Amino acid sequence: MKNCKVLAVIGAVLVIGFFLAGCASMTLVSVDPNVRGPSRVRQGQNIDPASIMVNGLYKDGQTRAVSVSQSNIIFDKHTPGPQTVMVRVGIINSQVVSFDTEVMALRTLTVASPPRNTIFKLGERPDSRWPGLEVRGEWDQMGSDRIDLSQCEITGFIENQSGRQVITVSFEGLKATFDIDIREMTAIKIIQAPTKLVYLQDEPLDLAGLQVTGVWDGFPEEQLRVTRDNITGYNPTFIGNQHITVTVNGKIANFDIELLGLTSLQVDRPPNKETYLYGETLDLTGIQVMGNYTGRSSTERRSVVIPEDQLEATGFSPNLINERQRVTITKKGTPPGGPSGTIFVTVVLPPPSAQD
Repeated sequence: MKNCKVLAVIGAVLVIGFFLAGCASMTLVSVDPNVRGPSRVRQGQNIDPASIMVNGLYKDGQTRAVSVSQSNIIFDKHTPGPQTVMVRVGIINSQVVSFDTEVMALRTLTVASPPRNTIFKLGERPDSRWPGLEVRGEWDQMGSDRIDLSQCEITGFIENQSGRQVITVSFEGLKATFDIDIREMTAIKIIQAPTKLVYLQDEPLDLAGLQVTGVWDGFPEEQLRVTRDNITGYNPTFIGNQHITVTVNGKIANFDIELLGLTSLQVDRPPNKETYLYGETLDLTGIQVMGNYTGRSSTERRSVVIPEDQLEATGFSPNLINERQRVTITKKGTPPGGPSGTIFVTVVLPPPSAQD
């Protein structure tokens, strides 16, 4: 048991020793001031940390290269001319060293390759990354190089304006341009009319089945979303053929429908209740009324059951006793003198026992 304790203590000492040795190997004591870095750099571009060599003396007595990251490098990349580059190294004991360089001026900026896509539909936004676009710069005494587009400002796109547009790429005070073409929709087409083309008077327009495509020069046709807001020309009370207009972005197309008017009502089945006690209200439960609809040319006819909640009755008097009353049935909203049907009801006094 005693031997186990001794071994445990020895193991702990070894671990601590390795840990301290590791800390010593990572602890920077001093930095060699003789830093090697690029003597010339391009205006607007960062210095590659791998091009900077900084040596440091560590606590374990070893001299090794000190790691340098982009955030450690401090200089003005936008101003041409000689500069002193500051390099901050170390984590716990931060130290600053430097080297001299010259920022070489950017002389020209050119669009070496335009974007793959330069033609757009009106209302379509280009990809902000402009795939395929290559911009190159040429620097004094440092030749040409490709420029990262994320470092550029790209302006000039005007949404909802058709025609040629000039797009400007700006970098370090210089500009280069390329053209794009914004094309307006030239027409719309109805490739499939709505499923429902015959309506009964007062029915709402049903656009189910309607398919409309847009036409652009240089683009395939594209199906458009059409709502009731795009439709004009429908009148639910005008009997006959109607010319319905679809409008999208100022372009129009048409389809025709026919509206059948209510010409007559026919009571096929009277209400369940035909005899009323004095003072009772009229009850149309159980009534069945057929509405007969006809177009302007009379070639199209339809007969449908009119729902009970769309009917109204006039002529009933709950106080007129023992007389056969003629009650007129019409469809709600029908103007005076319009189609109607008739039912007959009677009002009686309650039995004497009920009156007591």
